[in-house]
Amino acid sequence: MNILLFIKIAIIVISGMILIASAVKRPNLAGFFEKAGLFGIFLFALFIPIKDGFALFGMVVTIAFFIAYKVAKRDASIPKTGFNIPILIYTGIVIASFFWTYSIKDSFNQGGEIVYFILFFFASASLLKTKKRIDFMVHTFTFSISIAIVYGLFQGIFINALHSPNRLTGLIGNWTGFPVQVSYGLIVIIVYYLINFKKQNIKESKYSLKKLFSLIGSFVKGFRKIPSLMLSFFFVILVLAGFLDIIFSKARSAWIGIIPAILVLMYLRSKRFFLAVLVLLLVLNIGIFFVSKTFKSRMLAMFNPKIYKMELKSHGDIESHLALIKSAWTVFKRFPLTGVGVGAFSKYFDEHKGVRYPWYYNRKTGKKLYDLYDNWPENGYMQTLAETGIFSFISLMWLFFLALKKPFNIFVNSDDKFKRKIAAMTLGVSIVFYGSFAGVSNMSNDQLTNLWLFFLALFAATSLMPQSISKSKDFQNQNYVVSEK
Repeated sequence: MNILLFIKIAIIVISGMILIASAVKRPNLAGFFEKAGLFGIFLFALFIPIKDGFALFGMVVTIAFFIAYKVAKRDASIPKTGFNIPILIYTGIVIASFFWTYSIKDSFNQGGEIVYFILFFFASASLLKTKKRIDFMVHTFTFSISIAIVYGLFQGIFINALHSPNRLTGLIGNWTGFPVQVSYGLIVIIVYYLINFKKQNIKESKYSLKKLFSLIGSFVKGFRKIPSLMLSFFFVILVLAGFLDIIFSKARSAWIGIIPAILVLMYLRSKRFFLAVLVLLLVLNIGIFFVSKTFKSRMLAMFNPKIYKMELKSHGDIESHLALIKSAWTVFKRFPLTGVGVGAFSKYFDEHKGVRYPWYYNRKTGKKLYDLYDNWPENGYMQTLAETGIFSFISLMWLFFLALKKPFNIFVNSDDKFKRKIAAMTLGVSIVFYGSFAGVSNMSNDQLTNLWLFFLALFAATSLMPQSISKSKDFQNQNYVVSEK
């Protein structure tokens, strides 16, 4: 059993009992509980790209104090985020799979992770109920991911990642999770700080008098914008460094997530932005292909596994990925309705030769040919099918669909610049997550899934805000400050 998970659950339960007792006797402590929960979210946003153990502690703090806050308020409701139905169905199936799982130990480990990720999602969506709070959390994450990106750049140079098989691990020490976190960070920086997603007034003439006065005013007050221009320049350099981190990491899942995410966001901004970025990405990829043989081989191996084997004289790791995916498909066909239980694929895989494929295991010796993971199918979509069945998969795909549809609708229909930024950011990080879900991520991944759910919670909290806030004078001045109720 995962001792760390057991300790986290024990802390939540014991702390929750103590806090609930306090909340029942002292309902006037609701304000304190609320602030303590917000502090937990701050810890998560600050440490998730740097030291995920501290970030998980922040999640525990958030959940425990959020429960106490709801008890003190005598409020048993959960926020109507717009994602509740698929999330609750999926979570219910995950918990139910404990009763038919092939490995109760593994189900407890991974299922427990999923449950408290969902609790953190609802807690964040409830507590981050003002622009000021949301803005602060975005700034906090931007600060920490900036540190991680800079560290990764120097790490990549130090280990000569461009011309060798060495890969970045970042401050979190994980060569699979780090590049996806960097991809999240690039989306946040581009959407929140660099690109203006203010809704354009298509009726306004290109050479209108209003625009002329605006240009004159901008020229007169131009010297005031020097700090802003310097900050923009810093973020541009940071974005370039982030792309280098992803290249140095040679992470296919991050690459297939960040490229469509950037293209979609640029298309939403304007067709000219889309075309310009498309050309830049093509040039970047072609250039890196010529410079780095290892990057080229890993990318092209997605289409022809033999390329990696020929160029690096090593086994094609894509072959083992395909073997595991086919194994998961075999497991799903055996248990299409229930799966083998959340987290139990590894146990079933190891004990049933019928799901092993020849190029993963040696038929004569029974030993693994490749020193790679076999505790999951290396594909979150197939893992969901194999472990929790078709209904779980449908509910999860429903959630994934809503995480694109709802932000897109708000982006298109809202005049609120803040909401449009949050919506665009959610669209981008969701596309990145779906790309990583095909390779390195799954619903119990504490470095990627909980961070995606954090951004989804930011969007849910933003969408729950009344429309009238878009007329706030502070917001129009981009201060994003509102008085807290």
